[in-house]
Amino acid sequence: MFSQVISDFDRTLTRFTHNGKTVATTHSKYTDYCSVFVVGSLQMKELLNTYYPIEIDSNRSAEEKLPLMVEWWTKVHELLIQQKIRKDMLTQAVKESNAMLRDGYKEFFEHLAEHQVPLLIFSAGVGDILEEVIRQNQVFHSNVHIISNYMDFDQTVEERKELYANSFGIILVKDETMDVPNQEAILEVTQGPVSFLCDDPGR
Repeated sequence: MFSQVISDFDRTLTRFTHNGKTVATTHSKYTDYCSVFVVGSLQMKELLNTYYPIEIDSNRSAEEKLPLMVEWWTKVHELLIQQKIRKDMLTQAVKESNAMLRDGYKEFFEHLAEHQVPLLIFSAGVGDILEEVIRQNQVFHSNVHIISNYMDFDQTVEERKELYANSFGIILVKDETMDVPNQEAILEVTQGPVSFLCDDPGR
């Protein structure tokens, strides 16, 4: 039995496709839902049409793509912030999405919880959405720990950082880096043998 399991979320714990259609990621669940009422939905679609071809362009290097991807999500986030979206909208966003955990997810989560094996989910997606997906599937047990990007709702960055430290232990300060201000938390959580789940076996 492993001492802990470490996993990605989007298209690792969740499905990639269902009935021939691509299943939404944590980012797309939110932006797709928000685009229904966001004034800037047209701008969001324009950004998608501009930057997505760059993301999947095999002729561009990762070094060339990175600043453009940061530019993309920064512009999208700025549009979302302008709409004053509330936290309670996240529940509805997940309900109306095609979010799906993989077949056998219940047995997987229940087995780890039963044997008190910590499940550490590292995700570059939206942590608020990720939590809601797991919660709505009724498998958010006490052994589940999430390290991801969280939105601020009427809180300062410093207040949110303190909340992260108390609730999650591990904080990544910048999305494009692995800077961790409270590194001792990693040593407390990740001790002993580790099992990794990832959507890319080469990573």
